[in-house]
Amino acid sequence: MWRIAFAKQTATRLSSCTRLPRFTARYKHQMPIEPVEAVEAVEAAKLDTLLESYLLPVMPEKLTALPLIELGDYVEVFRNGQYSGMVVGQKKSSGGLQQLTVLLRNGHLFEVRSDNVAFQIKGFSNSQQVTQTVVDSFNLRDVDANGVLQNISPAYNRAIQHYQRTLQLNKGLAHMRLQQLYKPFIDKDNEIQVSLDQLASYAFKTKKPTTLERHVTFLHLVADNIHFVPTLDVRGSNMWLLRSQKESEKISQIIQSIRTRDSSYTGFLNRIKPLIEFYNTHADPVLGTFSPTSLELVSKFTERLKPSDATFINFVADWVKSPSIIVASPHEVFVPTLLKALKCYNDLFFDRSLAVRFLKEVGMFQPWSNIGLLENAPVAGEFYWTQKAETSNCRMKAYADAFLAGDESVFNDKDIYSFVRHDFGNLPVYTIDDASAKEIDDGISIEHIPTDNSAWLHVHIADPTTFISPTHELAQIMLQKAQTLYLPEQHFPMLDQELSSKKLSLGDTAHTNKQGSQYALTFSTRIDQHGNLLDYKVRPSLVKNVIKIYYDDLDEFLKPKAYAMHDPLVDLTASFAHPSQDAFALEGKKPASTVPEHAKKDLLDLFTMANKHSAKRIQQGAVLFSKASPVVDIMPACLDLPPFQFNKPSYPSHLPAIRVKLDKSAYSPARLMVAETMIMGGRVASKFAGDQGIALPFRTQSWNPNATTSDLNLRQEMMDSRDPHTGMIKMQDMMRFMSILPPTTITTEAGLPHVVMGIQDGYTRATSPLRRYMDMIVHWQLKSHLIGQGPVFSADQLQSIGSRIMTREKQLALLQQRSIQFWVVHMLDRMRADGFTQNKEWHCVVNMPPRVTLTDLGGAMDVATGTILELGVRGRIEKLHREVQVGEVVKVRVSSLDTLAGRVNLELI
Repeated sequence: MWRIAFAKQTATRLSSCTRLPRFTARYKHQMPIEPVEAVEAVEAAKLDTLLESYLLPVMPEKLTALPLIELGDYVEVFRNGQYSGMVVGQKKSSGGLQQLTVLLRNGHLFEVRSDNVAFQIKGFSNSQQVTQTVVDSFNLRDVDANGVLQNISPAYNRAIQHYQRTLQLNKGLAHMRLQQLYKPFIDKDNEIQVSLDQLASYAFKTKKPTTLERHVTFLHLVADNIHFVPTLDVRGSNMWLLRSQKESEKISQIIQSIRTRDSSYTGFLNRIKPLIEFYNTHADPVLGTFSPTSLELVSKFTERLKPSDATFINFVADWVKSPSIIVASPHEVFVPTLLKALKCYNDLFFDRSLAVRFLKEVGMFQPWSNIGLLENAPVAGEFYWTQKAETSNCRMKAYADAFLAGDESVFNDKDIYSFVRHDFGNLPVYTIDDASAKEIDDGISIEHIPTDNSAWLHVHIADPTTFISPTHELAQIMLQKAQTLYLPEQHFPMLDQELSSKKLSLGDTAHTNKQGSQYALTFSTRIDQHGNLLDYKVRPSLVKNVIKIYYDDLDEFLKPKAYAMHDPLVDLTASFAHPSQDAFALEGKKPASTVPEHAKKDLLDLFTMANKHSAKRIQQGAVLFSKASPVVDIMPACLDLPPFQFNKPSYPSHLPAIRVKLDKSAYSPARLMVAETMIMGGRVASKFAGDQGIALPFRTQSWNPNATTSDLNLRQEMMDSRDPHTGMIKMQDMMRFMSILPPTTITTEAGLPHVVMGIQDGYTRATSPLRRYMDMIVHWQLKSHLIGQGPVFSADQLQSIGSRIMTREKQLALLQQRSIQFWVVHMLDRMRADGFTQNKEWHCVVNMPPRVTLTDLGGAMDVATGTILELGVRGRIEKLHREVQVGEVVKVRVSSLDTLAGRVNLELI
């Protein structure tokens, strides 16, 4: 039976917690921890409840797929105003978008992209409203080269006019109920989500609203933007957010103050303008820093501010924080009004970029504040800025303290897996990682068998599931987070850092039993000369002789024996920093190697085994893509995130140092060796589960069985382009093949292939339980079987949780990538002040073919997308004076930077 090592939890009123910046918290009072209580193994019903309560609200499915807009559909378009009419032209554009031509009521044609459409009526041209007016329908095949219908009857103009009059008439008839529409649904304190059908049903007193009634309701929601906000995928999902009553009333009050120019608003303008003028007088015009003398003057301006001023500053910040949506928000109108009233700006556009500048000038944001984190705050709400995150951190810290204290009334040191644990004694266990790595959750060993001249590879994985059951409160918190979040500013562990980086990691800080051994879950295998897995074992284990080795040290030892990989487009020696490389000088001082002399034979043998297994995967179709990916280092190593609400002005005297270099993981023998052994561990877990009938979240990837001849030929080209030794495809060639790569999915069916990894008999991830919740699930499932119990999770539960966590992992990965992009762009922005970027030539490989896009002034221009090879970030190549091809390497200069959007604009040389 499961015995929870920590206390079984019930609802407990939390003690007050004071939230510190970064990811640690200090407590005014010790958190209450309940005594140990033995409980039964996880019941399916209890797990279902937990999944519903903790997983579903925080891990939405992938945004609803937006429906294709077809000729004859009616659309509501929002671009520099609101337009509506019937689609008479459409063609596919880049990024899965469509270029549309819309027939307006006045007969004019309006061109727009599909991402500007918030509402759509399918088959409008065949509806009763239209067929009553139009006798001769159009021919769908009668289109020009741009997909625009020819010979459109003027009767369609009259049909559109008639339909729009009908809309206005019905909107007027339902006016009273529409004006009160928010009241039955609104919550006093919380934002809620509600569907268009629910709202239309209430407005028109019907269970099944008509298309016309839904359209009327939509138009009201657009008009009532104080209460209603469309979701990002509103055209597909028809879901809307309803602001809380408190938030709606606050916005209404601010708007009323701005409209009437009451004393709170005019007083704010009078107090904040001198602060902005002080900033512009004393701050470095590019870097935004202040001299110590200037900082002494700040209080003279800040002490004039009143608490009510924060309301208007936060109103501006709310505009910056809100994701860009199709429909205009109240902030779109009233924040520019506020900024214009200050009479401090002569900008052509009073947009979000100017709002960010204002917030830096009033001291809410620092020059280096990553504003994109604010816009994506809901994605990371389990980690920071929310009450939920603060509460979770408090609870985790309380359990960590109890663990460290060894309080037997809270922590039960009995190991329920002791009777199946294998003791590896003093067998060396090598944990190989970066010097800066915190969560050390894997180590490897080799055990030679003299009798048959073979060897076992043992992959030892940290064992947090010995202490944390699936129903424990800590597991619930980890479920909501899904994984550790790595940002350039700091990292946010899935589990409290004292546990994930120390007590539950493998190494000298780990928790040990009375004999001095550490707990692990070990995946073992023997392979033949051709890289095939011969035997395998899965065992809870004890390890003692843990030896820490750094990747770079092991690289120096292995490189003379390794196959040299090289991509002419990826220069691993390139490094850029601001203000200089000096802040990172200490890293250049080389200490003694961490590779012990006595370990070298073991490491070489492990390297050989990994290479054999890798060669087998390559033979079976494995593909490794070479790419330029940035690694961002910041000093100091832990920066505060930008504040979510304005507190008081804060101005910097210096900037954090930034360094950007390229990731060398794909070119490092040590990193490739460790990655290969982890793949072997995942295969062992998969094979064991398949043979024993254990449901796991397996990862599978299969080629499209209905691929066209063109795609099949492209696939063969890709296979032929691989380096025969490494399976690597060079970056320049990679661009051509990305479109045919199949997606990875989660399944509970064992033995399915993962084609890009070159695995034909099944794979799962099981080697990072301190950083990924899904890996903990694998451990729970396997260990429950090993001690003779039934599965912790059913196959249906695994399928549900697997797909949702996979979506969550993608969301967090995108947030991490955007944050890296921001810091690279921010570094370039600083270097521009030094004149570095003015004449600097960069090499850029074209990722996407030229396309037409809009300029800031509404015009059109040809642009292409490319990756700056020295930095590993994407940029937009503007003002193309010649055709460029995908995969072509061109020379470019930086023409402009958009730090808010994280975009680098480039021009061809």
